[in-house]
Amino acid sequence: MEDKIMKKVLGILAAALTLAACAKLETEGITITATLSPKTEVTKAVNPGAGKIVSAWAQNEKIAILYMVGSTKYAAEANIDAVNGDGSATISFTVNSGTTDGTACTLVYPASAAKDDNSGVKDAATLLAAQDGTLNANLDVRVGAGKILMTTTPSLDVTTQPAPQFAIFKFTTKNAAGTVTVSVDRLVVSIDTYDYVVTPAPATSELYAALPATSSKEVKFTAFAGTNVYTNSKAGVSFDAGKYYQSTVKLNASALKALVIPKGTSPLKGDKVLFYADGDTYKQAADRPENKSGDKGWGTWSNGSESTMFFKEKDDKQADLSIDGEQQFGASGLNNPIDPSLNYYFVGTY
Repeated sequence: MEDKIMKKVLGILAAALTLAACAKLETEGITITATLSPKTEVTKAVNPGAGKIVSAWAQNEKIAILYMVGSTKYAAEANIDAVNGDGSATISFTVNSGTTDGTACTLVYPASAAKDDNSGVKDAATLLAAQDGTLNANLDVRVGAGKILMTTTPSLDVTTQPAPQFAIFKFTTKNAAGTVTVSVDRLVVSIDTYDYVVTPAPATSELYAALPATSSKEVKFTAFAGTNVYTNSKAGVSFDAGKYYQSTVKLNASALKALVIPKGTSPLKGDKVLFYADGDTYKQAADRPENKSGDKGWGTWSNGSESTMFFKEKDDKQADLSIDGEQQFGASGLNNPIDPSLNYYFVGTY
């Protein structure tokens, strides 16, 4: 009798342990270990002493693994557990236990470059909104692809190794004649309606920057050196992601001044530059050719007792320019002279 009771108890315990194991599997998901090939080098022009920009995986860096279970988007955070002698990386991550065999996935490095909704990679303007001019890991955004295999031993089949998404530039800023270097406090590289802002500390004439690949586009440069503003532009420019370029930017001194206006609470991408001359009103500045880009650029709006200034960009997005927190300038606001000592930023869209 006692033996039967003991067998029954042991059976119940075994079933309980089995259920507990299943519950743990459902709760914690399935852990996968995989290997990534060594990083590809960013090559094109000559980096002093090396001929290339060499980068390598680093232990405990994070990579986002984006995948779907049914219609739900997931992001598993893969940790680089070890960097092997050949430069390859051993990673581990945990996926939802409902993941099916052959599930497609996107690898995003670093993990912070993935969109918050797990749908893909953040756009270039967001990722490159603030650069400090140094050659650092923040410029190295890579994307790859693979399949999650749920076989006897779950694994990751990396079909496309993570590859660089941006071109890397080393800019040397000089005067218009190209005879003297000019140390700049800020360099703004404008492509289409986006401004990629590089702010070194301290001021320097050599700045590294990451830029999205482009084909036959006009690239505009605006540099700030103390109270001086310099500009230049070049049409028909093309460059590729994953390549390294060296470029001398010959800067033309401008008679205009410029305000660099942060995006504030607006979803507009990056900072915007507003050129003005002493005594310019907001309307006069908005009407300057330097502040126009086809049907995009700066504009003004007034109706009755209200007036404001806005920036219009891709897809007709518009954001009001706020001055010291005031969105509307008042009836005569557009005729007020620009005061560079005030705080400027964008608010909302309409």
